[in-house]
Amino acid sequence: MKLLKIIGPAESEFEKVTTWYRDRDPRVAERFVAEARNTLQRIESFPQIGSRVPGVPDRNVRHMPIRTFPYYIVFVDLGEHLEVIAFAHNRRRPGYFMSRMRQS
Repeated sequence: MKLLKIIGPAESEFEKVTTWYRDRDPRVAERFVAEARNTLQRIESFPQIGSRVPGVPDRNVRHMPIRTFPYYIVFVDLGEHLEVIAFAHNRRRPGYFMSRMRQS
């Protein structure tokens, strides 16, 4: 198991998505948070889980879908720890998070 860190921009995305769901239905927001946490736990326990990100040559950059929601978590294996760089929507701005890899 590797330590998992969530960078600031990814944390902001998570909060925005949670708020969006909470404004529509608090129960759905609770489910989203629970599924996101489950996904983060799986990533932490199994760092090689998920798929490589299309168009990204670095094999250490992977993404994992959040079950039953149109979002996925993008993370990077930095050797000593994992960093979450995005909570991305399936159909919005593909690859927008790539500039965050330089910040990691």
